[in-house]
Amino acid sequence: MIFPKTIFEYATQEESSYKTREIQVSDNVTWNMYTYLTQGFNLKNGWFINASNNLLTKHPFKNIILQILEFRYAAEDRDVKDILFHIDDPEKHHISFLVKKYWKNVYTVENDIDSFIDDIIEEKVDFGGCLVEKGSGAVPKARGLREIAFCDQTDLLGGPIGFKFNFSPDALRDKAKLGWGDEKNGADIPLERLIFNAKNQKDAPAQEGLQNQVTGKNIEVYVVRGQMPESYLNDSGKEEVMVNQIQVIAFYQDEKNPNNKTGVTLYKNKETEEVFKFHTPKKIYNRALGKGTIEELTDAQIWTNFAEIQKVNMLKAASKIVFQTTDESYANRQKIRDMENLEITTTKDGATISQVPTGSPNIQLFNQALVEWENHARILGGATEALLGIQPPAGSPFRLQERVVFEGKKPHERRAGKFDKFLEEIIRDWVLPHMAREITKGKKFLVTLSYDEMAWLTERIATNRAAKEQVEAVLSGRIPEDFEALKERFRQDFAQGGNEKFLEILKDELKGIEMKVEIVVSNKQTDLGLMVDKLVNVLRQYLAAPQMRQDPIATKLLNKILEASGLSSVDFDAVNRTLPLALPEQTTKPIQDIAKREAIVA
Repeated sequence: MIFPKTIFEYATQEESSYKTREIQVSDNVTWNMYTYLTQGFNLKNGWFINASNNLLTKHPFKNIILQILEFRYAAEDRDVKDILFHIDDPEKHHISFLVKKYWKNVYTVENDIDSFIDDIIEEKVDFGGCLVEKGSGAVPKARGLREIAFCDQTDLLGGPIGFKFNFSPDALRDKAKLGWGDEKNGADIPLERLIFNAKNQKDAPAQEGLQNQVTGKNIEVYVVRGQMPESYLNDSGKEEVMVNQIQVIAFYQDEKNPNNKTGVTLYKNKETEEVFKFHTPKKIYNRALGKGTIEELTDAQIWTNFAEIQKVNMLKAASKIVFQTTDESYANRQKIRDMENLEITTTKDGATISQVPTGSPNIQLFNQALVEWENHARILGGATEALLGIQPPAGSPFRLQERVVFEGKKPHERRAGKFDKFLEEIIRDWVLPHMAREITKGKKFLVTLSYDEMAWLTERIATNRAAKEQVEAVLSGRIPEDFEALKERFRQDFAQGGNEKFLEILKDELKGIEMKVEIVVSNKQTDLGLMVDKLVNVLRQYLAAPQMRQDPIATKLLNKILEASGLSSVDFDAVNRTLPLALPEQTTKPIQDIAKREAIVA
């Protein structure tokens, strides 16, 4: 394409064509991203696309999309506890524990990681894609697709992309810390001057040129990123040379001629690193966005509304009370509308009067159609009755229902698995480096330990303190106490105060240590009943025949059963370990065998 002379002309031209330009997706299908997002937004919120949404005059809108969307949000949700970090060093296992606790108890809370994940999941489910920007802080930003002012509609990140934001005066002033409005960053107007010229109105997304009046001043700002002419950065730049850059511009109305808008630059600079990441679970060739849930359910929603509208029309007709009579002059003699209840009227001899039947038996056909379309929508959205928690028919076997639920989750888990890889990439490339910088500064924080974590930490702290006590005794010329007795005393000391403990990461302790991220979906909540059932069956076998663990054949069979059930046979080995009847009188540990510190003393 041939770029216009200025960035202001380019942004104006592209924004206008973005709303009207259609791309050819296949031989007989065209697509416009702006229309797609607008229609999806309306359908999700129960608004008609091309009809009045006035509550007094609108047609009925039976929203079957929203419930399925909410179900998919939950089915494909990811919790911060599922994101695990590993230190790539077997001798520093305790560091993994500290990083995991810092992530869960400090970093995710301070930076609201949960909300970030929820936002991009909703965009992905709704519209078939989610866009994430690196941002300048600790957390990447979920960019709403409806914030896009223009882009390449065949490939979202294939060309320059522009966003349109509305800032209040204070919100715009806050951008000064990013260098906006600074002449050194290419700004040709101070932020305060732009705020002074701003109006109390916003562009309405529904119609070009229509303005919404607001209560305070509003500043519309465009942020454009991508390969654009070098001349946009400086006057000496060449028009034919493309440079990756960021342009922050705004427009204000000319006081003398309100129809003219003056473009101003707030910030411009080159960009040398990746700023955006995009994900779509269901790609469509030659289209920027994949197929979203709203698009999948559009036909079902349209025909559901059609059936509802016809039902209402039938009810309106049935509610009308109309009479018929063979007395030709009856209507002129008797004013039925003005009659009181139980009033007596007369007709001429031989004439009859009766009510005209206005009800229609066909309404049942529309009721059936509504049920069929709603069921069809649930199947498309993967929201089966079992997954929605709807009570199964009486007499349904529990095992059958359990299997139905298990199989019904697979499509959602497949989509979620694709999203996991995308989330891993974001955290590895953008979140992890920032978190590592924060940790190396040194952190002390309060955590609540689980039973297993408490046992693990207690054992290591007791071992560490007992070893340290023996070393100090030897160095001071005293006879060290029994090692196991020391450990027991320190166990008791650490156990006091419950499972809430302060952990501390020392300054520079993680400096130079490589961290890896992995998303592990435990499904502990959704599969809790199934897991408990498996464990109970294993426990029954142990209680019924504990001696079977001494039989090699029975042991081999049990291990195969555990593996087939998704359980680890290692977890059950401790059941048969025989403990010594008595501890040795004195446990001697050479100083050279004392392990390195494996836990932070609370």
